[in-house]
Amino acid sequence: MTVAKSLQRKDVQKVAAALKRALGTECPELELSDVSDASLLPRPKSKRARALWEAYRLAWSALMRFERLEQKNRAMKRGKGGPFFDDELIDRAIEALQRARVATRNAADFLADHLERGTQEAVRFGAEKVLLIRPVKRALKGAHARIDEVDGIRLDLERLLDELTTFHGIPQARTRGDWDRFVSASAAKLLDAGFGSREVAGLLTGRPAEQIDRATLERFRQRVRRQEISGS
Repeated sequence: MTVAKSLQRKDVQKVAAALKRALGTECPELELSDVSDASLLPRPKSKRARALWEAYRLAWSALMRFERLEQKNRAMKRGKGGPFFDDELIDRAIEALQRARVATRNAADFLADHLERGTQEAVRFGAEKVLLIRPVKRALKGAHARIDEVDGIRLDLERLLDELTTFHGIPQARTRGDWDRFVSASAAKLLDAGFGSREVAGLLTGRPAEQIDRATLERFRQRVRRQEISGS
């Protein structure tokens, strides 16, 4: 999972700008022109404003990934070395943690299978009498404890992954797949908040609603529908 080459900065930038304009119109009291960090924006009260607020924060978070990459490149060109952050290293850490998460899940499954087979074998050779033997009961208790411990490690990995895949506490689209999921989820929430189909398509493609013709709208619907299917 690298810097998501298929995810273009201009696409993210257009959507973020469109959502920011819409949010500014819906909530002029936010004074968005003075806000550079969307994570500091207070949560609006109305349903329409909240849908825009959430979508804008997610688009802003994705855009910050490109901003940080530009800062890194500028620092390297000046010959002063890279800045204190490097998202490529974070990506590698995420990949390693994802592999570890799969490994711990498999380990818990293997231990559970081992426990189940051992229990069945004990029952087969002695039923209740065997299971009442103290060493057997201790072994079963220890097996359960190991499974719980491995599962606890998996939960810790899940928590750490949640932290690493956010920016200032906001989920960050790092790949094209992440961005498509953001578009699909945001479209559903905006529609539910009362926005029209063309308006939603315009906001999430960065185009004025009046430029969204029937063919463009249908392509957008298919894109969202495909993502809903693949994410289910």
